[in-house]
Formats: sequence, C-alpha cells, structure tokens
Amino acid sequence: MGDIAVGLVPAPELPEKMAKKLAEILPELLVDQIDSSSEWEIDVIIDPLTGAAETANEIMEETEIRKQKNKWDYAICLTDLPIYENGNIVLADINKGRGISQISLPAFGSVPMKKRLKEVVLETISELHYYHYNTSQEHQRKKKLPKLFSPIRKIVPEDEEDSLRFIVIPKINGRLRVLMGMVYANRPWTIFPSFKSVVAVAFATGTYGLIFPTLWQLSAAFQSIRFIALMLTALSSMIIWIILAHNLWEKPSHRSKYNLRRVYNLVTVITLSLAVLLYYAMLLILFFLAVRVFVPAELFAAEAGLEGEAGMIDYVKLSWLATSVATLAGAIGAGLENDELVRNITYGYRQKRRYKEIQNDSNDNGEARETQDA
Repeated sequence: MGDIAVGLVPAPELPEKMAKKLAEILPELLVDQIDSSSEWEIDVIIDPLTGAAETANEIMEETEIRKQKNKWDYAICLTDLPIYENGNIVLADINKGRGISQISLPAFGSVPMKKRLKEVVLETISELHYYHYNTSQEHQRKKKLPKLFSPIRKIVPEDEEDSLRFIVIPKINGRLRVLMGMVYANRPWTIFPSFKSVVAVAFATGTYGLIFPTLWQLSAAFQSIRFIALMLTALSSMIIWIILAHNLWEKPSHRSKYNLRRVYNLVTVITLSLAVLLYYAMLLILFFLAVRVFVPAELFAAEAGLEGEAGMIDYVKLSWLATSVATLAGAIGAGLENDELVRNITYGYRQKRRYKEIQNDSNDNGEARETQDA
C-alpha cells in the first residue's frame, strides 16, 4: 500500500513525553500487528491548544487542521484533559471518515500508563486503517483493550455512524481513575524541589524547639490521637497556605465550566497533599536522625519523666511531634521557591499559559508576515 503517515499531536509536558516514546516503537508494532505491506511513518508535533481546549470538538478540529497541514493519513491527539460526553468518561474518540482521533490520558488512571496507551493507540490506528482501506475483518487486531480498574466499552455515538468512542465503565470507578490520571499528569514530584527553603526553615525551627525539654515532656504525655490530630492540622495548614499564597484555586471565568473547575480544584488538593506528605516524611526522617544522635537516652528519660531508659518508640514520638510543630510554626512562614513551577501543577493555570503561548505565536507570525509584506 506504500507509505502511511501517522501524526501524533500531543499537548505539552506529559502527553509530549508519552508521544515521543510511542513514536520510537510504533512503526515496528504497526507493521507487525496491523499492516505489514506498508511502511509506517510517525510524526510528533506538539500543540498547546490540545491541552487548553475544554471541549472535545475543539480538540478534534485542531487535530484535523494538523492532519491536513502535514498531509498525514491519520492523526491522533493526546491530551492531558479529562473528556466527558453525555455523562460518559471518554477514553478515546475516533472519527473514521476524517481519519482523526483523540485520546484522553487521565482516563487511563495512574502509572503504569505506557503499556495501556500503546494498546489504545494501536487499536485506534487499526480502526482508522480498517475503515480507510476496507481491509477484511480477519486483519483486525485481536488483542483486547486493557481493563485494569475499569473495563472499556466501544460505542457508536448517535448520528455518527463513521465514529467510534471508547468509554470507561462503570462511571464511579471511572471517575476515580480519571482523578488518579489527572494527579499523575500534574506530576506532584516535580514541585518537591521548591520545598527546599521550607524544609530549611522548618528544620531550624524544630531544632531550636528541641533544645528545651518541653517537647520531650509533651511527646511522652501525648496519646496517639493527639499526634495524629496535630499532624493532620499541620498538613492541612500547609496545603491551604500553599493554595492561598500561590493563588492555585481555580476561580470562575468565562471559559471554565463548574464541573470541570470543581474537578480541577480537587485534583490540585490531592496533588499538593502528596507533595506535602513527601515533605513531611523527609522532615520526620531528619528529626529522627537528629534526636537519635544528639539526645542521650538517659537524659531524655529523666527530663520527660519516662520509666526506664528511652526506647526507639519514644524517639519516634518526639520526632513526630517536632515535625508537626515545626511545620505549623516555621514552614507556614516560608515561601516556596519557583512560583511558576508550583502553579504549573494546576490544570487551570496550564490551560491559561498554553492559550497565552498560542496567542504569542499568532502575534509573532502576524508580525513576521507584515515584515515580509513590507
């Protein structure tokens, strides 16, 4: 059949990373599993609009524009946005007649995503190729789509006979999977380097408090419920402070829909919770090492009123208390480094930034055309 060109149009960041990995392995897989009589070419072109648009139609239209412009046979968009259609959670939309499709990465859930995405992309290309070349049914892929937490169902949208949609069922499990996928797309581990100044201030504050025996006595007197309550208070305070200090809460706008805005804010809270938990765990380890090395067991027992020598549990409780107190007293007053990196974990901010990039590119292209005309 000759050469067949397939274009992958990912949004920046995670979709871009996944698309580039797919481009390395797809040609061989397409020959092996779909059509061995053709040479497959894979192109990757990043498009900010595919990660900024809030409707499936906008994404599909942009994908078709890219397809026609680059003269591809098929075009597949990879977006990090959740897609809902008629109350269904959409994993992939395929328009066979136009030779285009879109795939929503959050619908895959969290890691490992690469294997599942590969299977869905192959299935998508198979559907497009079967329709375009009217290949016999026996050449269709026989592998089933991965189920994992929720099975995937193929449906034909109403009044769109040449289209196919993959939806996630049941909806309850699907919504949980989308949340997990969106948190993964936020990449909470990327903002942890911004906590360096917070860790420094908190550790200094906690260390100063450990000089006095008050914390030692409290750690011996507190019950488990008090340790847990103090920890939750410290973590909640940190999360709320970061949201307010860096303006991470998605507010109503002319472009934002209420349901999406609510999901975006929930995902922001979950993402920050994971990052703050990681920060808290690191601070706890630092305090445990410090008190274990510098607080003698005999002195600890005498000052805290312990019966016998201080044991490992006593040191853990002291470290736990110091971590919570330091988070409340010191870390709230510190500022996270790299404000841009912190804001980038929110969907609303990424969408606004991508729209700004599109507008800047349009302005630059307009100025370039005016210069050439002059």
